Amino acid sequence: MRILSEVGVKVRNRRAIDFFASVGCKTADGRVVIPESAVTRAISQTAKQVPFVASAGEHSFTVDAGSDGISYGTGGQALYVLRRREGKFLRSSADGNDLREILQLCEGLQNVDFITRPVEPDVDAENMDAEKARIFAANTSKPMNLANLVKPEKLDEVVEIIGGRDLLSFIACLVVSPLSIDDGAADKLMTIVEHDIPISISSCAQGGTTAPLSELGELSQLNAEVLAGFVLANAVKPGAKVLYRGIPITSDLMKDGSPRWCQPDSIRRLALAARMSRSYGIPCCGTAAVSDEKEPSAQGIAEKTLSWIFEGAAGAHYINSALGMLEQVLTVSPEQYVIDDIILGQIKEGLSGTSPEDLQVFAAASAERALSTFGVKVDDDIRREIGSRIDFIYDKKEQYTEENAEKQFEAVRKACTSSMGSNVFMKGSRRGLREGVLYQGKRIEGDLDFSVVDAVLAGSK
Repeated sequence: MRILSEVGVKVRNRRAIDFFASVGCKTADGRVVIPESAVTRAISQTAKQVPFVASAGEHSFTVDAGSDGISYGTGGQALYVLRRREGKFLRSSADGNDLREILQLCEGLQNVDFITRPVEPDVDAENMDAEKARIFAANTSKPMNLANLVKPEKLDEVVEIIGGRDLLSFIACLVVSPLSIDDGAADKLMTIVEHDIPISISSCAQGGTTAPLSELGELSQLNAEVLAGFVLANAVKPGAKVLYRGIPITSDLMKDGSPRWCQPDSIRRLALAARMSRSYGIPCCGTAAVSDEKEPSAQGIAEKTLSWIFEGAAGAHYINSALGMLEQVLTVSPEQYVIDDIILGQIKEGLSGTSPEDLQVFAAASAERALSTFGVKVDDDIRREIGSRIDFIYDKKEQYTEENAEKQFEAVRKACTSSMGSNVFMKGSRRGLREGVLYQGKRIEGDLDFSVVDAVLAGSK
């Protein structure tokens, strides 16, 4: 609340500024400052049940903020598709035919509850929304999330192609961290909310580069960014159908600064963001299993399994990007979709019946089972590494004290209001690196048996 009311959010979109003003926000020094009353009002107003309707009724579901139900779906905006041919993986640029193939594959996978756009068609921006809608409408009967709306003025045409606004949902990457609302993204969010279409408000703050490496600092900044979106959405339309999508991943500051999507430090923070969302009693869009691996591997299976389990146990309702993702968000793979679908089937029933006290044991057993399913011989070294990763997820690396909170607030304030920008976060990361904030473990190795995967893919054609 201090971040929003004292630092505020940079907003360049005039219509968004007017909507913020309509609910009591002020503009000072080029930033919109948001009082606590506006935040609590938005949380109270926002829809607590969000329907996701499918053209085939049996696939429809409702996200209920008061329940623990979980739905899993695809995601990403991958640039490449990886396929296994004669025992080797070949990568190619993604296009519209790949989108059709992935939709048709996921239509038959039992544990894909909804489909978020995995790749884009190979058309220009002017035709992207309509072409994407046509491909979706022709190739899936599951709830459709088109992710990014490229041209807000095309939304009516998209609704007509799909067959009604009830069949649609979107994602808005509204905030550029730290605390800046993108002009075009604001237009898209406001247009979608005005059409009463569900939308997940997303912030992907990256600890150490665009947010503090500190867990407390990153989560505080990210929370402010997402809640600012809730204020805007409910100013546009009280009762807006919006989901909280916080993605507080860490940066690999020991190498190239790239995001660590599926490492234990990020898995922990993603789960904490889901818990934070649930504490407000609002719908939560989680993110899980975006593997850092470049192709299907034992390492990827282990990290994905832990990611699904802890994101689901934390209370995320609608888990996006949960299948098929490799190489962070750059690549998807038909083989990986099948692997992920099989493992999710193993996890789902057990997760719902596992108590918090037994969760660590369940996670370790699930990772071992998943590896064994695809032919990896699990030895004591692998068991120790899985256990080490689970222990790290449970281990708080810093103190949640008023003194630390004040320190993190000052870092966010300085990054947003001084000429140093995000360099503030990089300079402040050294202590966290010394204290082991980023997990450094051993790789989990083992050759995969693709016979089950090959059979599923052959049967889907």
